[in-house]
Amino acid sequence: MYAEGAMTREEFRKERREQTLKEQKTRRRQILIFCATLMVMFGMGFGFGTLFARAEENGQETVYKYYTSIEIQKGDTLWDLADAYMDSAYYETRADFINEVMKINHLVTGHLIAGKSLIIPYYSAEEK
Repeated sequence: MYAEGAMTREEFRKERREQTLKEQKTRRRQILIFCATLMVMFGMGFGFGTLFARAEENGQETVYKYYTSIEIQKGDTLWDLADAYMDSAYYETRADFINEVMKINHLVTGHLIAGKSLIIPYYSAEEK
């Protein structure tokens, strides 16, 4: 079946097996190098990211969020209270401030009752 000087079936299988093992070993090495590279890149990115975050934190003034209670006066609306108490540096719109006030006070509607108390958030650089 096999010509003289050609490999026997067992020799062919053995050579093919060795070649396959070499290919697998090479693939594993490539995957290992790829994973190691990703880990190094992630580690460097994380390290530099925390350094930049710390650099930014040191330059910023610490601001604290507090809550105060006010008494609702006759004719008050949430929009009027937003105009009076909202700090535009911390809220994009009056609606954002009003939604937070409604959530804090468990209000379902914007209807306010004179004489009742309402909790209002505010920000201050002073620690109290």
